[in-house]
Amino acid sequence: MTKSNAPDSWIAKANLAFEAACRKVIDRARQSGTEIVIWRDGQIVELSPEEATAELEANLAKRESKIPSNTK
Repeated sequence: MTKSNAPDSWIAKANLAFEAACRKVIDRARQSGTEIVIWRDGQIVELSPEEATAELEANLAKRESKIPSNTK
């Protein structure tokens, strides 16, 4: 299997696409002055764009800390 077809490469690309999509949603909510609605623990939760940004950054940092140092 070539490096570009490796599953790890697909996962990295999917993670980057998901992060970009999240940021786009947050930007649209900020521009339109609306909340971001998510499903958490069986309940509907509304987040401000600032809260959503903070959660995204925290989750990305958490994910980065779980990646072994030899693969960064």
